[in-house]
Amino acid sequence: QWYQRKVRVERENKNLKLQIQEAEETIARRNTNPLASPEYKTLQADIYERNKELEMLKTAHTRVKKQLTEKTGELDHCQKRLEVIEDEVYNLRKRVEDLKKELAQREDEVDMRNNQIRKLQRTSDELAEHNDTLQTQLNTLESRLRQRTDAMFNPAQRRQLAADVSDTDDF
Repeated sequence: QWYQRKVRVERENKNLKLQIQEAEETIARRNTNPLASPEYKTLQADIYERNKELEMLKTAHTRVKKQLTEKTGELDHCQKRLEVIEDEVYNLRKRVEDLKKELAQREDEVDMRNNQIRKLQRTSDELAEHNDTLQTQLNTLESRLRQRTDAMFNPAQRRQLAADVSDTDDF
């Protein structure tokens, strides 16, 4: 019994020593510098790369934001210019319409005056023709008158009568 107790105590002692050794190793692992571990170095390198990428993205974001501001300003300017141009186009179209109306009125006036001119020309032609007819009748009458006066008067009286007729032609 004593021997068995001794073996049991030695076994327990051995088990306790193993537990103590494991506990010391666990404590040692906990107390060791985590900064020296390879996992930590990998994580640190990964964080460095991500921070670097983040800085690049921030820079790119700032640049794109500035470009957006510039393009927005350009767009605003273009929209204002477009509004001005649209107003000008509206005014020009209105002016064209007004000019078309004015042109139509003027064309109507020209047509009316051309009609008046044609009417006056016809009247003038008719009067000229009537004048020619009257002149022909006058010539015929004068010719007849001369023929009758020649038969009725002597040569001196004829001259006096011809002078009187020529005086009336001047009127």
